[in-house]
Amino acid sequence: MIEFKIRKRNIDTLIDFILQNDPNADVSMVRRAYEVAESAHEGQMRLSGEPFIIHPLEVAINLAQLKLDMATISAGLLHDVVEDTRYTLEFIEENFSRDVAMMVDGVTKISSIKSRSKATAQAETLRKMLLATIKDVRVIIIKLADKLHNMSTLIFQPPHKQERIAKETLDIYAPIARRLGISVVAGRLEDLAFRILYPEEYEQIKESIAQRQHEVQEYVDNIRHEIKDRLSGLKINVDIKARAKTYYSIYRKLVENNKSVDQIYDIRGIRIITDEVKDCYGVLGVIHSTWSPIEGRFKDYIAVPKSNMYQSLHTTVIGPSGFPLEVQIRTKEMDATAEIGIAAHWVYKEGEKSFKRDSQKLSILNNLSSMNLDDLNTRDFVSTVRMDLYENEIFVFTPNGKIVKLAEGATPVDFAYAIHTEVGNRCSGAKINGKIVPLKSRISSGDIVEILTNKNAKPSSAWLKFVKSSNARYKIRSWLRRQSEDQLKLDEEEKKKLLKKKESKTVNVTLPDEEALRLRKYTKDKKSGITIEGNSNVLINLAQCCQPIPGDDVIGFITRGRGISVHKKNCPSLIRLQSEKERFIKIVWEEDEKNRYPVKIAVEAVDRPNLLKDVTDEISLAKSNIMKVEAQVSGGTAYLKFIIEVSSHEHLSEIVKKIKTVQNIREVFQVNEKVVIK
Repeated sequence: MIEFKIRKRNIDTLIDFILQNDPNADVSMVRRAYEVAESAHEGQMRLSGEPFIIHPLEVAINLAQLKLDMATISAGLLHDVVEDTRYTLEFIEENFSRDVAMMVDGVTKISSIKSRSKATAQAETLRKMLLATIKDVRVIIIKLADKLHNMSTLIFQPPHKQERIAKETLDIYAPIARRLGISVVAGRLEDLAFRILYPEEYEQIKESIAQRQHEVQEYVDNIRHEIKDRLSGLKINVDIKARAKTYYSIYRKLVENNKSVDQIYDIRGIRIITDEVKDCYGVLGVIHSTWSPIEGRFKDYIAVPKSNMYQSLHTTVIGPSGFPLEVQIRTKEMDATAEIGIAAHWVYKEGEKSFKRDSQKLSILNNLSSMNLDDLNTRDFVSTVRMDLYENEIFVFTPNGKIVKLAEGATPVDFAYAIHTEVGNRCSGAKINGKIVPLKSRISSGDIVEILTNKNAKPSSAWLKFVKSSNARYKIRSWLRRQSEDQLKLDEEEKKKLLKKKESKTVNVTLPDEEALRLRKYTKDKKSGITIEGNSNVLINLAQCCQPIPGDDVIGFITRGRGISVHKKNCPSLIRLQSEKERFIKIVWEEDEKNRYPVKIAVEAVDRPNLLKDVTDEISLAKSNIMKVEAQVSGGTAYLKFIIEVSSHEHLSEIVKKIKTVQNIREVFQVNEKVVIK
């Protein structure tokens, strides 16, 4: 197993690691990246008192130990420069490559988030990183290397930060590493977090394992000699070693099975490494003929690899002295993949093209890429990621014999959506092993599942209570959301119909013909930006019932004691004034963009973090002043009300268009008219 040790090292240490993996490697980019990082972080110190450059150097060494390429190692050296120094992504792209810049950007925190909740900011940064990871899995590998070094030096942080960071590592980053198949990093992260969160349990298990180390080693040595003796006549070369279990994995097994350390026998495990796949099955035959296999404990992950590309034969036998013995059998290449996951592609010189192609086979990335992460609010996003990280796998079959991988505890609905979105949306029933079962039934490994469909069937919100996979949950929610949006459109059409009926009852007021002929003198009111008939300086008010603005077809009404009230010509308030046509007066808008007019608008949207900020940003970009804002949330829907200043009808339309570009917006309308603005 690769050992990650923290000690003072320098650029030559990093270069040595690279050349050990590939003596012909061109390290010029790495040296340049180190020089830039050293210059960028000059004068910066870590809490440990060490120069900051030690951190990116250790991250790069971790990546070199994972046998990553020069671009990734260079990005590891540069991963903090954009966030903490004067250097920009443009500089990195110009001086290194677009790939390096993209990876650095992917792991850079979103510093612009001004959230009340630190958890929300962390979730949004994780969302950004996973979106970048979908394009290039090396982004998350850099983050894991970064997290590994930070966890190794966590002791210098205050206790409350140690606990928060350790919990985040155990909940998110260690599971991500495991789902990517990078078990060597996952195990190290788990143990580092375990030591912080459960110090007493950590020390107890560490001491107990240390006390039994000699006994277990002697047991494994005896087995090694016996297996090699039995394989000698078959001309199969093998390397046999003890299978090390992490302290945290032992702790989890103790908790899950309510046992003591003395009762956990699978710390007696061996791993047998062979040259070829056929040799794996040859070794399996020898193992099973030497010791009795335990029924139900054999798994062939070579024929059916795990979704993180892990391949191995697993079996448990009753070994010497009657102790259960766990045995894993795999080739050298499979062993490399088991420890460093997708990064093993660089070990076997398969290159970047193969690396990027096969990384898309990883279930966590495949699931995430099938979703629109921007559509998920922070809570749903975190829930979806967690669901993907913690699911164990089962393998089931279609009636045609195709193997389908599902989350442990999956139901026929999960299976249906794994086949195709439309199969899930039209699912009306299911059969497991030929028998009709409820849709919430649990599927077991080896089951044959058949989905019954009906063109009139549709997803139910009740399915969300029992589906297991994030993929099914996302697709069900997407369907339900589309139906809700369609209903909103129907409601909008109804609003339009009601509006037309209302307009048909309004009066389009016009001036009498004789007045229209004599309107030659006008007085300009600078405050309102309009011109009225006559020379008298009278008070002018823009009616709040219809909120007229330049561009609207308007008319004035001479009030008693309150000057002239300006209305839109189709304003319903004018209906009752039809009998007083002599009091109507012609109004002309002046073309002066300096004038501003208050308008009330309302915004309806699906609630999410930063919604209000994003809307106000767009209003500001449209050069409008916000005079007042109100916000409330009900049932996941946000209602925002603004009083804004506009210069014209065209200005208002521009603002509305900008607001509609904001994610999750449903509709925008003027409050007084209840009319959706196009």
